[in-house]
Amino acid sequence: MHASIRTVSIAAAALVVPAYAQSSTVEIDLDGVVIDFPNPPDVSRNSLDNPAPGSDSYILPANGYAFSINGLLQLRDPLFGLPLGDPVLLTDLLDQIEPGNSRLLSGWIRNQAGGLPPGGITAWRERFEGGAFGAELGIDLEITVSEPGVVTFAVENITSSLGGLTPTMDFIEGSTTLGTWVPSAPQVTEWHFDGDFAPAAGSDNSAIRFLDDAAFGPILGGLGSEDVFPNPPTPTGVTAAQSGFVDTAVDPNLPAVGGVDAMAFRTSPAYNQADPGNSAWRRGIGLALYPAAKPDYPGGFIGQWSMVWDMLIPSSSWWSDYPTNTVHNQYLAALVQDQHNNASGADLWLRYQNGSPVIVYSSDGDNFTGDMPLNLAIAPDTWFRLAVVVDEFQTGRTKVYLNGTYIGETLSDWVYNAVDPTPGEQYYGDGEAVDPANWAAWGEFPSPWSFSSGVNNPDPDTGDPVPTPLASTFCLFSDLRFGGSQPVYVANMLFVDDLLDGADVVALGGPSGDGIMLTGGGGCNAADIAEPYGVLDLSDISGFISAFLAHDPAADIAPPQGVFDLADLSAFIQAFLAGCP
Repeated sequence: MHASIRTVSIAAAALVVPAYAQSSTVEIDLDGVVIDFPNPPDVSRNSLDNPAPGSDSYILPANGYAFSINGLLQLRDPLFGLPLGDPVLLTDLLDQIEPGNSRLLSGWIRNQAGGLPPGGITAWRERFEGGAFGAELGIDLEITVSEPGVVTFAVENITSSLGGLTPTMDFIEGSTTLGTWVPSAPQVTEWHFDGDFAPAAGSDNSAIRFLDDAAFGPILGGLGSEDVFPNPPTPTGVTAAQSGFVDTAVDPNLPAVGGVDAMAFRTSPAYNQADPGNSAWRRGIGLALYPAAKPDYPGGFIGQWSMVWDMLIPSSSWWSDYPTNTVHNQYLAALVQDQHNNASGADLWLRYQNGSPVIVYSSDGDNFTGDMPLNLAIAPDTWFRLAVVVDEFQTGRTKVYLNGTYIGETLSDWVYNAVDPTPGEQYYGDGEAVDPANWAAWGEFPSPWSFSSGVNNPDPDTGDPVPTPLASTFCLFSDLRFGGSQPVYVANMLFVDDLLDGADVVALGGPSGDGIMLTGGGGCNAADIAEPYGVLDLSDISGFISAFLAHDPAADIAPPQGVFDLADLSAFIQAFLAGCP
């Protein structure tokens, strides 16, 4: 299943090149685009009518695309059209609306359609909404590609709380570039929680750690003080103290996972039990997941990703008055908090509302009912397999599967992927290099709390340095806003930096103590792939050779996954020579 999912997810449709001149890159000229309130119409430019100088009009069909948008805007008085100050960069304007989100103006997508189907594709779409120059602004930016290969950039659904008093926005320079990209192989990382957070054999490079690991340094503050280090410092190590690893074969209250006994991780509640109401003390509670998909996937954020959990919610978390069991907990599990350091409310939730357990993606952190909740047929003290396939780039939707059954769609968002794990290639958001000693001290994992010196990012008005974070993690079972996540058990967890194919997710079925995609026979290491387990012998050598020749996932034990090569052979030899403990 492991290899087949990778193969399906990157399979290319046959590409038929039309008769007109096409290029691997096209650029659209945005000069002269004007957004004029109070009721601005949607604005668009395309590569056929508005190519930048020297650009072709049509782009080639491709299985992946890279995009970038830039612009210099002159704000003008809405009554007389007079300039209001100096021109501003589009990136600065978007950072006023939603701080840090200007990074979304460049990125890479895997085109799941495989070319340009009838009707074309949406290559990228994102809504920016927030405060700027005294108004609440909202805009959608979108890049689409028609079937012949014409690229269109559009500004849509433009809103402002100031109406006709909003300054006119005039693009005096700018362009949108779209280029073809040969997609990297999807990276798959799975955790079986066999007493630690080590990835399962055959995994790629993603990693998880306790969010409040002392190695990461002081923890930032609570609500209203998100960018300030409290004095005295917030205690570290609390998540580890409030969670733990259990064995279903030993714990009489925990059933086997799909009939197979396994280890499981019991999560911490999303608050410090010593002071549940203290938001500063709950800032560091939870897990940090580091995608580590660079350099293969070059983007600083991932807008197409998938996760799968084998999970059980105990009755003590299901009911707020346990063991009376008459009042349901509103908050069950904060599955994903897509801020890199738990700076707000959780986004992807398991909740109990309107008489049913639901899953809901609420990027605002509290509009649960209005954000497309989906009912889930789950019950306390019962294992279930939950899968989400998140497509923020092309559809803005998340497909949800329960025990191999498609449930429906909820909303979506992107996650960070800013830091390259390659030695010496770690940089803050402003380009400042990370001190190698710090990188080593953090265990080669981005600290959620660290900032640059800010010398590369001076304030445009004062010239003062503005520190920037690493922003290359996202959080699990974390919720600064409510502290609402309750303890749950997780036997297996999977993260993929791509959209899993729906048929493959269905084929994964329900929960199993053997794992999700990277299943195995329970050997002592990656070379122990044949019975008798716990012994490395000729049966393992024979089993590896047979699996390697058949392209069986059991032999795919070294990156890049989905490729059977000398790296797998070398990894097998090393593991075999290492012996069983």
